[in-house]
Amino acid sequence: MKKIFALALIFSTALALKAQDKDFQLGFQLSPNLSWISPDSEGIESDGMKLGFSYGIVADFKIAENYAFSTGITLLNSGGRINYPDVQEDVLPLTTANPNGSIGGRNSADIRLNYIQVPLTIKLKTNEIGYMKYFGQFGLAGAVNIDAVADTEFDYPGASGTVNREDVDFTDEISLFRASLLMGIGAEYNLSGNTSLMFGITFDNGFLNILSEDNYAEDSNGNGTPGGRSEDFKAINNSLILNFGVLF
Repeated sequence: MKKIFALALIFSTALALKAQDKDFQLGFQLSPNLSWISPDSEGIESDGMKLGFSYGIVADFKIAENYAFSTGITLLNSGGRINYPDVQEDVLPLTTANPNGSIGGRNSADIRLNYIQVPLTIKLKTNEIGYMKYFGQFGLAGAVNIDAVADTEFDYPGASGTVNREDVDFTDEISLFRASLLMGIGAEYNLSGNTSLMFGITFDNGFLNILSEDNYAEDSNGNGTPGGRSEDFKAINNSLILNFGVLF
C-alpha cells in the first residue's frame, strides 16, 4: 500500500504540474530486463543471469528545443546468480568438537532484488522525422533496496554433499543503497498532439558494491573456511533493459 500511495502521490503532483506547463510530459513505462551480478572479489564467480521486470512513472521536462531532463520513480526487479565460498551451520551431526554442525563448502545463490529507483537523466532528441523522434539518454540513478531473497544450493565435501534452501532472506547480505550509470537509445512515435509511444534500450551499469557483509576465506579446494568472515565480498549489479511506455 505504501508503494501504491507513493506512486499515486507523484502521479497527482505531476498532473498538477502538467496543467500549468506545456513543456512537461508524464508517462508510464514497463521494462523487462536481463540482469547479472559481476563479482569484484577473489573466490566469487558469476553463475548466471536473471530475467526481471520494472515499471513506474516517467516525467520529461523540456529544457531546450531538443533537450529534456527525464526523471521518475521505478519499482525495479533485478538480481543474478553467484557462487562463493561459504560456511553453514546445522548441516553435520552435532558433536562436542562441532556444536553448531558447521562445515565449509561453496554456495550458489540465485538472488532476487527489489529496489525503488529514481533516474536523473538527460535526453538528447532529434527533430521529428515523419512521426518519429529519436533520442540518446544518459545520466545517473539512485535506488533503495526494499527486498532481497535467494534460492541457495550449498555444496560441501561428503556423501550427502548438497543442501538446498528456497526463499532465503538475503536482506542482511545486500547494501541498502545502489547507484548506477544509465546509457540508452530509443524513439518516440507521435500519436496525436502531446501523446507519444516510447520504446528503447538502456544499459544500467551499477558502480557501488551491492554486498554488505564480508565473505569466508576459501581453502585450497575453493570451499569456505570456518572461523569467521574476514574477506572482501564485493560485486556490482548490471542490467540490460527494454523500455516500453507512453507519454502524455
